[in-house]
Amino acid sequence: MIKILGYDTAVKYSPTLEDGGSEKVGRWLSAKQTIILDPNCCQQAQESTLLHEIIEALDYYLELELDHRVITSLEAGLYSVLTDNGVDLSVLLEDKSKGVMIGRNLEDALRGE
Repeated sequence: MIKILGYDTAVKYSPTLEDGGSEKVGRWLSAKQTIILDPNCCQQAQESTLLHEIIEALDYYLELELDHRVITSLEAGLYSVLTDNGVDLSVLLEDKSKGVMIGRNLEDALRGE
């Protein structure tokens, strides 16, 4: 669980995140206050994707209406600055061994399975 603007936000894992036929490595579910990550990605990709989804959540909560290209650019820039300067983003990732795996795909995750 992480906090985003005071909101408790779950970080969960689903091995295949498909959305409209395209494969994704992460997803922000506003209605469930949940970020879902693909556990098959390397740790760096999970950390970077988590940062991306946090920016997506901020965009939602603050009604910024950011273009996805801007969100992706902010993710890349912030990830580089933070990790190049010794910030350990892995503390934001849930421990996958504690049973936070959900579903087999995004549809399962949306149903809460």
